Amino acid sequence: KNIIGILSGKKKRILAQLKRDMKEAAKKENFELASKLRDQLIGIQNIFSHHAVTAPQLLKQKRMLNWERVGRAIQTLLGAKSAITRVEGYDISNISGASATGSMVVFINGKPEKSEYRKFKIKTVYQSDDIAMHREVMRRRLAHPEWGMPDLTVIDGGKSQLNAIQKELRPGNEQIHLAALAKREEELFIEGKQIPQRLDTVPPEVKLFFQYVRDESHRFAKKYHHKLREMGYRQ
Repeated sequence: KNIIGILSGKKKRILAQLKRDMKEAAKKENFELASKLRDQLIGIQNIFSHHAVTAPQLLKQKRMLNWERVGRAIQTLLGAKSAITRVEGYDISNISGASATGSMVVFINGKPEKSEYRKFKIKTVYQSDDIAMHREVMRRRLAHPEWGMPDLTVIDGGKSQLNAIQKELRPGNEQIHLAALAKREEELFIEGKQIPQRLDTVPPEVKLFFQYVRDESHRFAKKYHHKLREMGYRQ
């Protein structure tokens, strides 16, 4: 029914209804249904942003990225003086604040380094506040310099998330470049730049890499979120 509605030009109406249904399910503490509706919502948005999350061909392309070329392009995009080697991606997964989790994924020279992934059970935020959750995760991550520090941190979100993380990173940690990637608009907000960079204006491999970081951080946060819900965890 939703597919027919979207193909009939009713995309906005369908998305609005999914959002209402998701909020209603969360209000009734039917978190499993709310999670499914959220995934439907994100899936539809991804389709219209030409973002095929599960396409095997796209995954193969991500794994075969030429990092020497991509890394140089990202360095130029950021205006960085040093080469970009370690990239960390962060995402938050929650439904109305319940069983909220945060993820940190790590890429070394363009490849995911899963042994260095970290997951966070949100402890200090008790309502649906994505920005506050991002700040908690970043504070806790910065308390572990033994993990090594990134050359670039990529946050899931837009300008608000970028500003929030900036407050946690600065002053100090000036060697870490910071960017936020907005899902719906596919825009990259880069610290120090007023105008966001649309992903469709950067080289295809650079676009693919940023999407890879975003998708992997989302997958990892969502997986842990589902596990906590199954265990009945609540903040």
